[in-house]
Amino acid sequence: MGLFVRGDEHLVSKQTESTIVANGAKLEGVFELSTYLYVDGVVSGKVYSTNTIVVGKRGLIKGEVEAPRMIINGKFEGKAICESVEILEGGTLLGIVYSNELVIEQKSYFEGESHKKDTAQQRLITVEETDEEDKE
Repeated sequence: MGLFVRGDEHLVSKQTESTIVANGAKLEGVFELSTYLYVDGVVSGKVYSTNTIVVGKRGLIKGEVEAPRMIINGKFEGKAICESVEILEGGTLLGIVYSNELVIEQKSYFEGESHKKDTAQQRLITVEETDEEDKE
């Protein structure tokens, strides 16, 4: 199954489980995932994944992301903590990136800050903090 295209090349997820936010869908909140995430709609909030996050051509993620790898073919606005971030041709990243590898292809757009990822960096927010805020 090809989930997105770079030129004529279909990039295929090797994972068997995927979470897809389709074009037209809008989600807001705190998300914790262990599956591959493909966003072609709009996701606002905090996204934590132990797998790859892909922002499709029509996709938008606004907020904070923590994942091993993020591939941006659409638009990302916010703060990202990842081992690897790739901004593909036509992709846009506006914000702050903490990563060990940042790839910016020709005809993509990056505006913001890039920092080397600190291996001791803590999560952006913890689930316990979120639960305590809900109780108040």
